[in-house]
This record gives sequence, structure tokens and C-alpha cells, in this order.
Amino acid sequence: MKTENFKLAYQLNEKYKETLLKGNVHFRPSLNSLSLISISEDRPELGVKCSLSKFKASNDIEALIKESLIKINLKSISENKPEKKLQAWIINNALIHQHQLPFNHDIKFITSELAIKIGKNKVVTDILGYNLATNQLCVIELKSDRLLKRLIVQVNSFEIIINENPEFFSELLAIHGYQWQNELPNSICKIVVWPLRENISLKKELKANNIIEYTYQEDNKAYKF
Repeated sequence: MKTENFKLAYQLNEKYKETLLKGNVHFRPSLNSLSLISISEDRPELGVKCSLSKFKASNDIEALIKESLIKINLKSISENKPEKKLQAWIINNALIHQHQLPFNHDIKFITSELAIKIGKNKVVTDILGYNLATNQLCVIELKSDRLLKRLIVQVNSFEIIINENPEFFSELLAIHGYQWQNELPNSICKIVVWPLRENISLKKELKANNIIEYTYQEDNKAYKF
């Protein structure tokens, strides 16, 4: 697995940060492509694929961004899922505040919707972060419900991927300027972010599976954690 697209996305996000934030978008890399993704409230997580050759060769990246923005804004919204709205808000907040995730400022936003195959199955993590204080690569799942079984399968599957590909993830973090010491114990952290439910507590089950919980409440088009 190569980190070339991740490096390009990082460079574009940093160099054109003002333009991207004004348009409520950011570049999201994958192993094989690059996309421009909306982090706006009305079009959360809608996006368009970008031509890698164009973005590598162009002398007018601003124009390419504007072209992609037009395509995103012309897209129809078929379904506004709560997780997508939450994800867009968290990423937008992080990009405004030096990549700090709003539920824990020690955790820096690295990327989102990272998809990697295990055999024939594709495993995706909603957000990948890095905890500066604890030297932990953070696998973060965002949920609008409390389906514990599905959560455990998702975070454990991505933990396996990280353990099988430490060099790739070390290189990914190095792009962002972080030196991940993956040989140390507890260098991976599994996290769920889901709604506060005062009448439901899954703390014992989460602790048994080494999953950290952050809860949120919606507050006037924003979120409190």
C-alpha cells in the first residue's frame, strides 16, 4: 500500500486551506484516488472524484477546486444520514482548529473513510486520528445508534489491518509530522462517538473490548460532547 495520494491530499489541504474552508470542502485521499468532499451542513459528505493527473500537473489548482465545487453543489441529496452530518461537522471543526478533534483536543484528525481490504472484504473507518499525548493511532467510529455488536466488529477489524500494515500507517502519520511508535504497547486506540442515552449504559461492554466512548448531544446545529 502506498501513501502517495495521502501526501498529495495533505499538501493540497494545507496550501489551499482558506479556499477549501470557504467552500466547506476538503480533499479526501484513498489508496487509489482523490476526492473533494463537502463538510457543509446541507450536503454532508457528498463529493466528487478528482483527476489525479490534472491536480498534479495543473498550475491553477484554485480553478480545479471551483470546478469540483460546482459539481458537488449540483448533486441532489437523496438521504441525509445522521452519521454523515456528524462526520462533516467534526471534520469541519477539526480543520478550523488545527486538526484537533472536538471531543478530545489531544487527538489530531488524520483522514476519514479510509477503506482497506481484508481478503475479499472491505473494512472502513469513519475517522483516523492520532493522540499526541498517548502515542496512539485512533480508530474512530461515528454512530447515531447504539448497536454494540456491529461497532465491535468494525473497530476490531480495522485494528487487525493496522497491526498487519504498521509501515503504511507510520508513513501516513509521518506525512502529518507525527512519529508513531507502533512497537510500544497500547499504540492503537479504539473509539466510538455516539448519542448520549441516559437510560442506556454499555460501559462494561465497551471496557471489555477496550473501546473508549464519547457521547454527544445536538445543540442548535452543533454538537456538545
